Amino acid sequence: MKINKYLILGFAFALGLGSCSLDTELYDQKQGSGAYSSLKDIESSLNGIYYRVGSYPFLGNYATTVGDFCSGMSTGSASSGHMYSYSAFTFTSTSAELEDIWNVGYKIITGSTEAINAANKMLEDGTIVESEHTTAYNYIAQFYALKALANYYLVNLYALPYSESNKSQLGIIIIDKEIPAAFANVSRGTIEDTYTQITNDIQAAENAFEQAGEEAVNSAYYMGMMGLQALKARVYLSLGKYNIAEAAAKEAIALKGKGDGTATDNVPSDETYVSMWGDVVMTDEDLFTIKKSEDDNLSANSINTLYGSYYATVQNSVINKFGTNDIRARLLIAGDGGGTTTSKFVGKTSTAVCNIPIFRKSEMSLIIAECEARNGNIGEAQKYLMFTAKRNKDITSTSDLPSTSADLLTFISEERIREFVAEGHRFYDARRMGDLVSGDNFQNWDIKKFVFPIPEAEINTGTGCQQNDNWSDYLPTF
Repeated sequence: MKINKYLILGFAFALGLGSCSLDTELYDQKQGSGAYSSLKDIESSLNGIYYRVGSYPFLGNYATTVGDFCSGMSTGSASSGHMYSYSAFTFTSTSAELEDIWNVGYKIITGSTEAINAANKMLEDGTIVESEHTTAYNYIAQFYALKALANYYLVNLYALPYSESNKSQLGIIIIDKEIPAAFANVSRGTIEDTYTQITNDIQAAENAFEQAGEEAVNSAYYMGMMGLQALKARVYLSLGKYNIAEAAAKEAIALKGKGDGTATDNVPSDETYVSMWGDVVMTDEDLFTIKKSEDDNLSANSINTLYGSYYATVQNSVINKFGTNDIRARLLIAGDGGGTTTSKFVGKTSTAVCNIPIFRKSEMSLIIAECEARNGNIGEAQKYLMFTAKRNKDITSTSDLPSTSADLLTFISEERIREFVAEGHRFYDARRMGDLVSGDNFQNWDIKKFVFPIPEAEINTGTGCQQNDNWSDYLPTF
């Protein structure tokens, strides 16, 4: 295995000792000040970053699925071992999955930062010629967007949820324009500082896309303008800045160009919605999706097999939230190892190849509905909530929905459970919304007080990164 020395920062283990599959020259992620000499090198690095984003240690599995297995949504199999320790809450600061999420998340952040710096330098010195400028800005915008995306997941896993009372608490290690020198001391910024970095990177991505003009990518297979606006909506919802979140969500829907996400919007149709899962084609829902193919390593560590041959199941407490006439219940099927699982990731081939949606149109409608409910606009909240709620055929009009802000917010929380089974949202949602979480084996867990431990390997580098003290004191009791 080749480990590039420029990946090894002050938090050395986190960034220098990842999985072998992520450090091969096959994906050609450029690193180091001398690694970039042309726009082609920038493109090559961008491809490498996308591979890391979609790899199993990050959104291809762990950073996504941990959100369900630690929030009473899903149960890992004791026989296969996959994600079992998370649903059983027996993970530790040395657990491989938490280490992998941290490692790969920072590889995305540092790799993106270095490529942005290199691209800007080549723009300034003329290495990138004028005819290539719009392409360069298109790439720069995507790097900023992916960097913001990685930071968002890391701060939500390794820090407390954002709030006025929490914002001065420890966030994560912040990397802006300068990457720390190898083995230098590092410290965690505050939660507020971390979100400032995220929102600054989102703004930088918007600016770069504007400079890219017609070159700006708008495909859901990339973090283009649709994905960026979806991320912006999710981030500002977490910050409680509802007007900004709603505007971004509406922009993401508009950019998709497949309906307006309201009660009268029938795109996708019910049958399309049920059939689109486990496929490798673009859907009417996709704003940013991780595309998979037969060439990817769909192994034991992939989400594609987690809910199939590795026997992960959906908890009964979740199944019971579906009405008998909810079309989404058709995605709940008998598991190979017993119990009930989901067909969202069964795939279309024997190797279970399927795409992994990160941002969907339905999420944007639910964000808008929540923002309107919090602002006391009941009718508007109902209009957007109906886009997903009508998948339960017992709900035929907005008059069947709650009619107060408080009741709407409770319904939206449960609707997000129904809509995002196996997509990893619940951990993040429950902490943000202040929900007490219950599963099949525990009740009324105050999840907003819980935070995952910083990987022990990171702490042991001696670079000064501080652990989340007493994190295990806030685990649920059985």
